[in-house]
Amino acid sequence: MKYHLYQRTVEKNGKKIKVWYYWFYDEKGKQVRKSCGENGKQCTVKKQAEAFIERLAQKKRIEEENPKITFNDFCDGFYDEDSDFMIKKRSHGTQLSNNTIYQRKHYLNLILSEFGDRYVDEVSGYDFDSWLVKLPLCSSVKNHILMMITEIEQELYSKRLIQHVPLLERYKRNDTKEKDILSIEEIKKLFPLNETDLYNRWRIPGSKLSKYDDISFYTMIFTLLSTGMRSGEVRALQWNQFIEKNVILVNANFTRDNERVNFLKKGTNKSSQRKWRVVVLPDRTVEMISKLRFLSNYIKPDDFVFQRDGEPITTFFLLEHFTNVLKKNNIDSDTRNITVHSLRFTYNTIMRQQINEKDLRLMVGHVSAGMTDYYDRSIALDKLPQLLQNEDIINNVWN
Repeated sequence: MKYHLYQRTVEKNGKKIKVWYYWFYDEKGKQVRKSCGENGKQCTVKKQAEAFIERLAQKKRIEEENPKITFNDFCDGFYDEDSDFMIKKRSHGTQLSNNTIYQRKHYLNLILSEFGDRYVDEVSGYDFDSWLVKLPLCSSVKNHILMMITEIEQELYSKRLIQHVPLLERYKRNDTKEKDILSIEEIKKLFPLNETDLYNRWRIPGSKLSKYDDISFYTMIFTLLSTGMRSGEVRALQWNQFIEKNVILVNANFTRDNERVNFLKKGTNKSSQRKWRVVVLPDRTVEMISKLRFLSNYIKPDDFVFQRDGEPITTFFLLEHFTNVLKKNNIDSDTRNITVHSLRFTYNTIMRQQINEKDLRLMVGHVSAGMTDYYDRSIALDKLPQLLQNEDIINNVWN
């Protein structure tokens, strides 16, 4: 692109002066005219104008040699198997599981929804922090997104597309405030007996979710509420874990890295330390899950019970959608600190008044000073007859 200098006479403070302008043809062949000078100061001396034009031309040459790139362009296929990033990960001995990749792609879409159209060298650490602080997410999820942003920025730096990697401060846990629980009235409000009313309670206006997705979601929430299972356990739930139609063998969990493992929280992969257990489902939960199974086109034993497009529900979607449903039903989740984990607290609080503490600990997987056993499959199943004695009580509470 060639810039051409020319002089014009203009009036300033009542006096006529000569200043320098330049013109050029843009990409569409249109002639563009602009004033020489920076910060609102016009060039009145030819040497100043020539120096300005030289800087302008040099900047243009640099831009042409190093074209601008957006986050959308750079992150296209970032977590694909054959991407530079994934190849580098494997060469350093890190193999991301399919579930982890699925979760990261979900978070990447979230990042790109905010920054995708912006140039990679024009987004600062302050921009990322200002965006994250406003998101209705727990600290662990925000830290996971921060880690991904840092990975992307490190890749940009290694390819010399940015001058430095921003320092992003991790979030401290914000869930230390005692969690509130749902009241009986709120549970009845969220889960009316009439199916149409139930669906309308959980349908978010304008949502892109299908009817099946909505039914799957409120069934998932009611399963959490009526069993006391952890969210990672319900997200990992597969059809092969149903020992009977109203009994689940809880023997799998999603880790913080979103990997499905066959041991539970605070357990290990050693057979003697997996902490497996069984939970008894009330009839209403059985009915809701049976309907969900009927609505599914085809079910294999290792298919996830609660899923979207064949993939497990992400923690981000679970929290975000649950929060939106609470807001729709005028239930204050912020001030009262109601999260998905509050469902486990709610179950524990309600059932403590109904069944003996020992049976409750067996079903929710709590370990006290007087109960330090870790459960494998056989030990968990040995406890089933004892727990089934509470079947009528469980049905009276949740049906």
